[in-house]
Amino acid sequence: MRKINFTNLQKEFLSLEKELVKTFKRIGKKGDFILGEELNKFEDNVKKFLKVKYVVGVGNWTEGMIMVCKALNFKNDDEIITVSNSFVATCGAIAYAGCKPILVDVDETLNINADFIKPKITKKTKAIMPVHLSGIPSNLEKIKSIIKRKKILLIEDAAHAFGSKYKNKYLGTIGDIGIFSLHPRKNFHVLGDGGLIVTNNKKIYKKIKLLRNHGLKNRDTSLFWGTNSRLDNIQAGFGNIMLKNIKKWNKKHLDIAEFYNKNLKGYVKLPVYNKKISTPTFHQYIIRTNKRDALRKYLTKKGIVTAIHYPTPIHMQKSFSLNYKKIKLEMTEKYSKEILSLPIHPYLKTYELKYIVDSIKKFFI
Repeated sequence: MRKINFTNLQKEFLSLEKELVKTFKRIGKKGDFILGEELNKFEDNVKKFLKVKYVVGVGNWTEGMIMVCKALNFKNDDEIITVSNSFVATCGAIAYAGCKPILVDVDETLNINADFIKPKITKKTKAIMPVHLSGIPSNLEKIKSIIKRKKILLIEDAAHAFGSKYKNKYLGTIGDIGIFSLHPRKNFHVLGDGGLIVTNNKKIYKKIKLLRNHGLKNRDTSLFWGTNSRLDNIQAGFGNIMLKNIKKWNKKHLDIAEFYNKNLKGYVKLPVYNKKISTPTFHQYIIRTNKRDALRKYLTKKGIVTAIHYPTPIHMQKSFSLNYKKIKLEMTEKYSKEILSLPIHPYLKTYELKYIVDSIKKFFI
């Protein structure tokens, strides 16, 4: 039986192996592993790509968000409005930093429903953090209009969205701060954990640079308590290689998404996004059907590996209920029973895509 994997990181590694090994040896021979030349180069390259003033390479998205809360001097029980339809880190980092996640339901884009934000704003609200799920933009124009003339910041959870555009600007650069994940499953990634914080605010940038390295202004002088969350030089070197390929990979993801859109219309509910103002990266391609579990079982028998992003919303996790009162988010809960992520990666062949589409059609016929 044929098997179509959800991702193919092995094939990606083999296609880049010579350059990756060469980079590893070059950095290894220099003996420059932490906070060195390669990281500076990577941050500069990302800065140029995203057209943003400041970039900080960090250990991962989660530590990035925790440091953002610290850099902004958020206090215990300060509130950040976000969504439950995300990986648990979205709220986990907020809570770990001592703040409180305030959850809002989603709309058909599977992103935050901007119409529900205003009633959730209180005197304790410090930021709105939309999650650009799968690289599909949240309604940033409306969110910015809601917080205009308020002392509320816009933090973009752009973990899925490196290279996605909204009105010709890159996601992550539109708010006050953007945070990216460089986990190997992301379109843009390194070969381990990693993250990026981007901003146009010099004060925030300087604080985060200190926070990622124990608050040290030099080897022996700490200005305030920080942490250890540095993207190492070897991963930065790998990141520089990935950056040269990201436009090609994102284009491939978009081409696959458009193939699915064209061929699955009428069979399942397709991703919702506005083509006139957005160019998503489609980190995932998520369909919806009320026969999700049966379809997934059928596709597994056909050798097609799928995933669910995310089967248990954050507000229904034990970690959330231990700290906050139970809440109900109608659409988030409904969609969590319908969503299914199909294979999408740059190494999918046309015949494999046709096989996936034909299998889904046969299920519904």
